[in-house]
Amino acid sequence: MYGKHAAMAMISTLVVGGGIGGLSLARELTIRGLPVTVLEKAAQLNPIGAGIIINPNAMRVLERNGLAEALRRDAWPYLMRETCDHRGRLLAVRDYRPLYDSGKLSTGALAHRAQLLETLCRGVPREAVRFGVAVRSIDLVPDRVRLETEDHGVFEADVLVGADGIHSQVRRHAFGEIEPLYMGYRSHRMVVDNVAGVRNFTEFLGHGRRIGLVPISERRLYVWTTFNSPRDRPSALESADAFRAMFAQFTDERIRRLFSQLRSADEIITTEVEEIRLDRWTRGRSVLLGDAVHAMTPNIGQGAGMAMEDAAVLAAELEGVHARRQGLAQGLENYVARRKSRVETVMRVSREVGDEGQLSGVIGCWLRNRRVHRAGRDRGKMLADLERLLAYPG
Repeated sequence: MYGKHAAMAMISTLVVGGGIGGLSLARELTIRGLPVTVLEKAAQLNPIGAGIIINPNAMRVLERNGLAEALRRDAWPYLMRETCDHRGRLLAVRDYRPLYDSGKLSTGALAHRAQLLETLCRGVPREAVRFGVAVRSIDLVPDRVRLETEDHGVFEADVLVGADGIHSQVRRHAFGEIEPLYMGYRSHRMVVDNVAGVRNFTEFLGHGRRIGLVPISERRLYVWTTFNSPRDRPSALESADAFRAMFAQFTDERIRRLFSQLRSADEIITTEVEEIRLDRWTRGRSVLLGDAVHAMTPNIGQGAGMAMEDAAVLAAELEGVHARRQGLAQGLENYVARRKSRVETVMRVSREVGDEGQLSGVIGCWLRNRRVHRAGRDRGKMLADLERLLAYPG
């Protein structure tokens, strides 16, 4: 029976989406001894996106579920973040080490997205993740969920979790068609040789454009950009020279050296920056997490972190259902209540950082850079703000 006060002897979970959120949930449920099956339409792990910033809150989740050490072995420590103007003049430094040394934050990491996906995948039973499985239909009935795949396979479980990204099929089934909100700018991503010897996450603020340099190993560097772009304007790059021309305003020698390596536009991933904002996260026995319910701008590197926090909280609530402390409906309601305010805050901060970063006018950019420089001089406030944002609240 399904209801606020019903409970189940052994709750089973079916997850659609084998990305960071889906695999994180599978890990969290596995260590709690709860059965889980993940269905991923890709034939194998799909590390599109090049690099990833694993902020301290996400690392705290990994510490609690036992995967932090495995991830850190091949990652670069996230110790500080330098912010420069488009000429390379240093505006501010955010040094995280005092918060790490005091134990207030877990040490963040900078890695290739494939490293995080592989670490998460190794943390669940091999048979729990089914690759190359596309969903054909979803049926939500009072006492179970039933899912049929394109090859006519059938899966049943007590709970269905949509962890299938910004274009979520589970969300579409539960809530209808919801179009992502385009934020007015796009992003490039790539991984290159670190010929400039960049040792810390370094971002450059330009006029309607930004560049981020993120070391992910001794020799490799994750590079991201953002650039203002009307939705109807073609985003495809004609050549590496066209890419360099787009960012000619950035004259720092590090950027020139790094961009000189590019030989083809095929080395560069281009994506639109979009958001999904939903008031409801659940319907019946289905529930959403990560980008499926709150896709956010990438400006503070928290997309993965919020999905991983979601996974930890949802697994804890499902464990409560299994232990008969609450019914399934109550467990899902608790998950939403524990996560929604936190996610909305992080989304707002990320949106505001993007709005300021994408300023294009000469006066607006000058005032922004001045604000960044002045804020960087108030070390106490900076550390307090970082702790508030990056401490995992679970």
